[in-house]
Amino acid sequence: MLIIRLLIKDLYMNDNINNIIEDSKESELKLVLDFTERFNRQRKVDVDRNWEQLYNRIHRDKKKHLFAYWFRNIAAVLLLPLIVVASYCYLKTEQLTNISDVMLETVTAYGVRTKLTLSDGSEVWLNSGSTLVYPKYFTDNERVVKLKGEAYFKVNADKKHRFDVQTVEGITVSAFGTEFNVNSYEDSPFTKATLAKGEIHVGNGHEMIELSPSEQLVYNKDNCKLEVCKVNLMVETAWKDGKLIFRRTPMDIIAEQLSRHFNVDVILKGTELYGYTYSATFTNETLAEILNLLEATAPISCTIIEPKRKHGFSFTRKKVIISMRQKQ
Repeated sequence: MLIIRLLIKDLYMNDNINNIIEDSKESELKLVLDFTERFNRQRKVDVDRNWEQLYNRIHRDKKKHLFAYWFRNIAAVLLLPLIVVASYCYLKTEQLTNISDVMLETVTAYGVRTKLTLSDGSEVWLNSGSTLVYPKYFTDNERVVKLKGEAYFKVNADKKHRFDVQTVEGITVSAFGTEFNVNSYEDSPFTKATLAKGEIHVGNGHEMIELSPSEQLVYNKDNCKLEVCKVNLMVETAWKDGKLIFRRTPMDIIAEQLSRHFNVDVILKGTELYGYTYSATFTNETLAEILNLLEATAPISCTIIEPKRKHGFSFTRKKVIISMRQKQ
């Protein structure tokens, strides 16, 4: 029995040894396979390429850091000037906004003519006894001025911003770039708009009429009617050049123009005077010379009454009395 047990024990031990050997061989094989697989993976790695990519990435990072460094320095240097410029622009904008609300007024005394230039470059000639109200700067979509009296406008062309001349009677003359004359004295029964060049639109809020060159729109203040007629541009606009041009002009119109041109009161005595018309051109003639020429061409008599001193330091206006010449 003992011998049998020993034999069985030996057999059992031999089996264990064999199993251990087999396990050992399998482990070694697995280890070899694992190393082989790692080796194959390492062989597939492109070291030069990876190093080049790493180098490029490091180089890019350096550039980014260098750019950020210089950007911060430049920003720090320019920050103060930028703040100053921004503040100046803001204050300038606010100033222009406030200035746009500032209205100017130019008044031309009788016997004087004035030329002025608006902020958009438009030129305006103001006849004697006229007033123009306009903004210091045009900033809105429309350019608007207000006129009392007579003015010749040479409007700077601007298709996006309309130029409007408004009169006391509610007449509006609109243009985008042209030349025209507006006559709207308060003591006159008519308001007249005369086109020299281009085109204008004239209306009273209910009706708008387009004019062609040498056409004149006449607004009757009594019946509020608008009429269009052809006129002589030289006669209507000669005043801006200091001239007086009459072409079959009635005596009452001549008296009105002489009164404004020379700052005198012209008084007509006698209804017969209104039937006379004159054609003449005056440039540098004095009032006395013009009256002498009128007397030479019609049976009229002109008397000049010089100004007289009133109480204090004021004087009366010079007067001219025109009457029919008495038959001898």
